[in-house]
Order: sequence, then structure tokens, then C-alpha cells
Amino acid sequence: MTSRLSRRVALFLLTPLLLLFTRKASGREEPQAPEEDWIKVTSRVSLVHLGSIDSFDKTAAGIAAAKLMLDALENNNLESAKEAVLTYEKIIPNENFGGEYTAIQWFGEYLLASPQQQEAFLEEPLVAEFFNFFAEDNFASLKEYLKRKYGVGELEDEGSKAAIERERFLEDFILFNNPRREEWEKTSKMLDSLKIEPGDTIADIGSGPGYYSFKFSKLVGPKGKVFAVDTVENHLNYIKGVSEKYGVNNIELVNNTTDNAKLPPEEMDLIYMCSLYHIIYSTSLEPVKDRFVESMKQALKKDGRLIIVDNGIVEDQTLPYHGPYIAKELIISQLKYYGFRLIDQYAFIPQRYILVFQLG
Repeated sequence: MTSRLSRRVALFLLTPLLLLFTRKASGREEPQAPEEDWIKVTSRVSLVHLGSIDSFDKTAAGIAAAKLMLDALENNNLESAKEAVLTYEKIIPNENFGGEYTAIQWFGEYLLASPQQQEAFLEEPLVAEFFNFFAEDNFASLKEYLKRKYGVGELEDEGSKAAIERERFLEDFILFNNPRREEWEKTSKMLDSLKIEPGDTIADIGSGPGYYSFKFSKLVGPKGKVFAVDTVENHLNYIKGVSEKYGVNNIELVNNTTDNAKLPPEEMDLIYMCSLYHIIYSTSLEPVKDRFVESMKQALKKDGRLIIVDNGIVEDQTLPYHGPYIAKELIISQLKYYGFRLIDQYAFIPQRYILVFQLG
């Protein structure tokens, strides 16, 4: 639902100016295109929606499904697991496309599977590591996440700063490394569009627990390099542990800040940002944003590319996206004034776009 206030806020955020107006004798203002590029607003909804940055809304059905999953985990109740899976099947298309529902449903289906089927669930090493993280100590972290996110159980530190940070970390983890991310995002098609070559150097800014970092690692090979860049040290520690376990030697960890990507100068063939720029656009003060973008510009090779992947406006209610989003035109216009030009763009699902930029 879009209120007058949210529309005003969205318009206030637009950079550069959307429309200029000329006043006629009647006093009515008429739109006039300025000399520079301008954006025609055709959407009835806000052009930027931040929400609570990473969190998806909690609904009555989502809470009910979480209660069922918690009962299945705590009491080994397979009937509850079955009912949870069926509940998610009903609500995923309308409530949480691409969110954590599909990951929690995956755990429910694992519980219902035969031992042989469970082995198949965990054939992919990185999926197995995702599972191990949440399943360790009798699914302690998954139970904790359900309690924190959906309020279906009590925790001693509830409401504290540490509790909020822990919930955010767990939610990032389950969203980033969701075993069913390929199914909704078409990740493989996205990667194919990037035309990554063996030996490339890539920065994965906002890497989280490494979903794309590990995929880039395979694509660039032993002669290439990946910088996994994130402000959350726990994410980087997870990437470090998995890298050491599987002998991945071409990922370097960077604990960056909000105003500096902390990348070496003129080394990046590609800088990749997925589901992050809407936060930078909406929350960063202009000087902070200026410094951050400048640090990326300095890190790129002369012909290097900046890839922005983010969530688009989807007005067709049969294709919902209930997370944060930003109209791609805002990013294209803003980056133009930082010296970037759009050279290509793709969209393999309506909810997500890929923008390819170069300097100059």
C-alpha cells in the first residue's frame, strides 16, 4: 500500500530531478523536460521501498508456519513438518517470493525425506555447509532463527542490541545461501550474462556468507581472484572456514566500511553488488556515498565493469516481490553523475534486474 507520505518521500529521494515545471497564466504547473536526462514517472507505487532494510514482513500465515516448523524440530513431529511444508506451498507465491520461506520449506522437506533422499539434499558441498550451520546441535540455529524472527518462542536476550544483530545475521545467512535461490533467481543465467573469464579479478561487495563469492571463485579459477567484501565479520569468518575446509585459495576477505570498499587500486575486472545499492541509495549521506563510490572507481581497471543487481518494481500482483526495491532508472541516473555509463542490462525474472556499467 502506498501512502501520500511514502510517495512524497520517494520523490524527495530521486536524483537527479524527475520533472521541471513551468507555470502558466492560469496558475497550473505543466511538466517540462529539463535539458539534462529526466525520468518519467509511470508507476503508481513508490520508486524506492526500503522496509527494514533486509527483513521481510511477518504475516499471520508465516508465523503459523514457523510454529509448525519449530514443533517439528523440537519434538520430531513429522506431521507438523508436513503441515508446514504445505502451508509454505500456499503462501510463498503471495507473501515471500524469494525470501526465507523457500529455505525453511527446504528444511521441512529434508525432515520428511528418506535417508537416501536426505543424502541427495546435501550432495552439493556448499548446500551441505548451509545445512550444517543451521542443523548443528539439533538444529539450534534454525530454532533460534524461528524464535527470533517470528516470536514463536522465548529467548533471554530478546530486545537487546545483541539480539537484533544476531537476528539480522541469521536472516542474511538464510536469504543469501538459500539452497533454492537458483530456482527463484535464475542465478546461473545471471552468471552467464556477466561473461566472467578465467583469471579475472572480482570484488563481491556485500558478499554476506559467500553465495556469489564461491561461484565467482570457480569461474575465475586458480589464476583469478575474488575479494569477498562485507561489513559483517561473522559472514567473512564463515567464508574463511568453508574456504579452508575445501581448499579454496583464491578468495581474499575484506572487512570494509560504509564509506570505503577497501579494495586495491586498479585491480578489479568486475565489481559486483547484489541487493545492496538500494540501501546505499536510500540511507547513505551524500558525502558517505561519494566516498564509497569513489573507492569503487579507483579499484576498477580502465575497462573494468560495475555490476549492480537489485530488486525492481513489480506492479503485476501475480509476480509479487515483498522485499526492498528500487526503480532501476534511479540507479542509472545517479551513477551517470558519478561518471558511469550503462552498457548493458538484463532481467531473467521480473523481480530482479542486472545493470552493467563502465567508467567514461
